[in-house]
Amino acid sequence: MTASDRRRWAGLVLVFLVLLGGAGVSGAATVAVSRAEQRYADQAMNRYSDLVEGAVLDEVRHYGDALQDVAAAINAQTEFTYGDFTGITSYLTSARLPGASSLAFIVTGTDSQVPALQGFWREQGAAGLVLAPQGRGVEHAFVVFSRSFDMRPLRPGIDLNQAVQPFQALVEARRTGQVTMSEAYVLLKDRSLPRAEQQMSFIMTAPVYHGFDADGQPALRGWVLLGVHGRDFLNTTLQVHTQGAVTAVLDDHHGTSDIPLVSVGTTKHGPDTAQKRILEVGGRQWRLTVHPTAQLLGATDRRIVGLTLAATIAITLLLTVLVAILTSARNRAMTRVDQATAALRGDIERRQEVETRLRERESELQRLALHDSLTGLANRTALDSRLTAAVAAGEPIGLLLIDLDGFKPINDVYGHAAGDQVLTEFGRLLSDTVRTGDTVARIGGDEFVVLLADIPDATEAAVAAQRILAAATARPVRLGDDTLPIRASIGVTTARTGDTAKEVQRRADVAMYHAKRAGSHGMAVHDPSMTDRRAADAALGEDIAVALERGQLHVVYQPIVDLEDGRPLAAETLLRWQHPRLGPVPPDQFIPIAERNGAINAIGLWVLDQACRQAVEWDARYVSVNLSPRQLQEPTIVHDVLAVLRRTGLDPERLVLEVTESAIVDENAGIPALRALRSYGIRIAIDDFGTGYSSLHYLTRMPVDILKIDRTFVNELNGTSEGAAVTEAVIRLSQALHLTTIAEGIETEEQAAELRELGCTRGQGYLYARPHPAEELDWNRFATSPSGQPCTP
Repeated sequence: MTASDRRRWAGLVLVFLVLLGGAGVSGAATVAVSRAEQRYADQAMNRYSDLVEGAVLDEVRHYGDALQDVAAAINAQTEFTYGDFTGITSYLTSARLPGASSLAFIVTGTDSQVPALQGFWREQGAAGLVLAPQGRGVEHAFVVFSRSFDMRPLRPGIDLNQAVQPFQALVEARRTGQVTMSEAYVLLKDRSLPRAEQQMSFIMTAPVYHGFDADGQPALRGWVLLGVHGRDFLNTTLQVHTQGAVTAVLDDHHGTSDIPLVSVGTTKHGPDTAQKRILEVGGRQWRLTVHPTAQLLGATDRRIVGLTLAATIAITLLLTVLVAILTSARNRAMTRVDQATAALRGDIERRQEVETRLRERESELQRLALHDSLTGLANRTALDSRLTAAVAAGEPIGLLLIDLDGFKPINDVYGHAAGDQVLTEFGRLLSDTVRTGDTVARIGGDEFVVLLADIPDATEAAVAAQRILAAATARPVRLGDDTLPIRASIGVTTARTGDTAKEVQRRADVAMYHAKRAGSHGMAVHDPSMTDRRAADAALGEDIAVALERGQLHVVYQPIVDLEDGRPLAAETLLRWQHPRLGPVPPDQFIPIAERNGAINAIGLWVLDQACRQAVEWDARYVSVNLSPRQLQEPTIVHDVLAVLRRTGLDPERLVLEVTESAIVDENAGIPALRALRSYGIRIAIDDFGTGYSSLHYLTRMPVDILKIDRTFVNELNGTSEGAAVTEAVIRLSQALHLTTIAEGIETEEQAAELRELGCTRGQGYLYARPHPAEELDWNRFATSPSGQPCTP
């Protein structure tokens, strides 16, 4: 570079430094002016925010004072009538309570109290009052008297329980005894308006007392409730106190989230100008956000920042031109270099990307070849490879073949996406339950396999299967609002000397089918005596599906007697099938098949109908009818049972429904249905108690009235303490829980005598009578108890 060139560049650098210094000074001046202007605007906003905050709190206190005055006046009334309500509230107007929508007097009651409440308040002046409870078995809050401030009355008789927000406010007011405010919501009476006319609102409520209860505490008479439209409330407050200088937004603040309550005015400015306050009102927190309007912004904007900014922009533009001149030549040269370099780099990157995709594709193909695409578990190919290697090496292994029970209805009802979720969750459950060295595979559909390593005998393999069943019971799958239990049937086997992989899988398959035939959610260990009955059971399943309509099914009854004198007290209804080709088919063969193919639903309701009709003919007797776990999973089971009772005319208190222990541990389907049935007076018995997997944890909180001691425990009675241990424990447990005990399978007088000594007073068995059709039983002994009332369990 020549000296001339160096001077030229030195002059350019000097100009640049001068301009840069000027820009720095201009920027510092702009920031200083802007901060001063912002402080001035913030002071104005603080003043107006204080005004709005104070005005809102004053209005809320005013509303609360008005409510407490009304509550105090009602407290003073010995006989509170509609006339009293009208007189007490007559001084309240929309002018005194801006934004108020309606004022009401609320009373509470349960389902059984509704008729009495309706009659009482009609006598107190609520003419034509009709209480409309929402839901059953819950506390209700009814509007008795009401007064409207906006020409849209709140209908007397409506149940505020149908909306969460007002009901929660009533409960909180009762607990604290103070004026309480609800969360923001659309008032019930406004929900019929067009959406454009609806607005978020809230209610304020105060408890009303009269007299004292048994503990000396004030007795709750009801509540006074005031509904307030949020927009009208805030709009009036702003008009009075801010003269249009600010707009405001009120949000109902709850935890980390806000529920929009009302917004008054339109804001088009940034969030940095807003003032936010948290207001404590009526036991809730409101977030108040105040924004300046154009009026206030115009009063505080003195244009100084704009002028400073204009000067800064001019200097910046000048600097930009100079920098462009200085750098243009260099940029042109460097651009050509960059283009050549980028082309070379792009070629290298494209080659690397192609190689990476090829490696990823190869890895994906290898993974798909050995893993299930849905669950990520090993697939059939991987399982066959590992099982063949283990059998060939003579390793001590166990094999669990698992088939999900009732999986097809999940796909039919919830869709295949839900079915895929169930399969994925179950695969994750298996992986969490087995050991690290075990192999979990999905071999197709709803079938899974667990290859257990280092298993010395079938007992250890069975323990692993039981652990999987217990884990499935404890981890139901959540599908939307529903929680579905996972049930499975598991076939268990172990490898033997000379086995092939195919033979091990065949034995597990046979054992799994035997487990599925025995009932839902169980396991079976392969035994040489097991045979593959799938073809025979499939044929039997087709026959049972049409057995009812062809008249092949009939019911028989076995008396339940008083063990003291043998007097019949009731009868258990039992189902029999007379097959046209096979003859009598035992219930333990066809009932599991009917449960699997769904025929048990229609058959079970038919048996219930037959039993109820027979009970009506017997007059002073009750009947006991078995209800299968599959029936309890039907969403209409409660409606269906009540429909049979209405159709036959049988009193619900004369019906006992027997369920197995597996039904009462299903807290998502079985237990709610049983609770609902029991609420109508139907009693619930646990059949074959002690043979399933119920526990005291379930029994102490389940809807149960009767425990039936299984015949296996009765058969153990031999006059010794060891033989009577289980039976005596069940009887003592029933006494402690105030349950009735019925012993099954009594065949000898010695068994009956020992049961009486242990405290069991009711039973059934061949000692007293075998099951017979109704017309063959001698019911002349079936009269009434000494008190003259029908004998009940």
